[in-house]
Amino acid sequence: MREDRLIFLGTKGGAALVRDGAWPTSHVLVVAGRCYVIDAGLGVVRQYVQAGLDFADLAAVFITHHHSDHNLELGGLLYTAWNTGLCHEVAIRGPKGLKNLLRHFWASQKFDIDMRVGDEGLMEPMQLFPYEEYSAGEIYTDAHMRVSALRVLHPPVAECYALKVEAAGKVIVFGADTRFYPPLAEFAKSADILVHEAMYVPGARKLCAANKAIEPNLWAHFESSHSSCEDAGRIASLAGCKRLVINHHVPQIGALASRADYENAVRTTYQGEVIIAYDLCEIAI
Repeated sequence: MREDRLIFLGTKGGAALVRDGAWPTSHVLVVAGRCYVIDAGLGVVRQYVQAGLDFADLAAVFITHHHSDHNLELGGLLYTAWNTGLCHEVAIRGPKGLKNLLRHFWASQKFDIDMRVGDEGLMEPMQLFPYEEYSAGEIYTDAHMRVSALRVLHPPVAECYALKVEAAGKVIVFGADTRFYPPLAEFAKSADILVHEAMYVPGARKLCAANKAIEPNLWAHFESSHSSCEDAGRIASLAGCKRLVINHHVPQIGALASRADYENAVRTTYQGEVIIAYDLCEIAI
């Protein structure tokens, strides 16, 4: 069995796509051969397969909040797993709104579900994906891991949560989308890995300038709802975490910002190990 690891399936912030660019946010923790997906942005199904993972090993899916770059392909992920012959339950956890999201997704596929259940003998898919809406506190536990949640600041989204995973003797914290929020540092105290979003401000400014129609509102959102590279480093320093992994890049790595830009900006406030994530990169845990 391969070692326990964290795989970044998608690393860009926001839902827009560009040719040959990164996919929106999703990750998978592989622990004891079981796969735990954290967020399910567009492309999660393709990237899960590209990572060489088997849907038969899917154990649980966690959604941090209901922006589309974090949940747009949740239904597609579950549906594809079901369609490959999944025969065990997969736990789904997400903030308020999860019930509404799943109910409407299953309804949208009623024709195909009915046909496949009748023609191919598949189970009703809703039976395989028990879900619970969560708030702060412990939200999931099984024989391999424990997951707890902390509400962070990502206006105008009220229900957005960082997730702390305790597994394989390690602590991995996913900061979700958030502005600079010191309680997150306490939540991530001494974590082995802190996964934190980051905005490279000069590149984000250029991104806004290139979108003239929405420039003022877009920058106001970035400034009030997201963390700069420097702020991500500050949280990691306050937490005393062992490794800081930067994802949910705004802008994505490319014409407006390089990996070096992100790392240099983070290192002004954090001197520990920094990893600038990229799609399908893997980190041993």
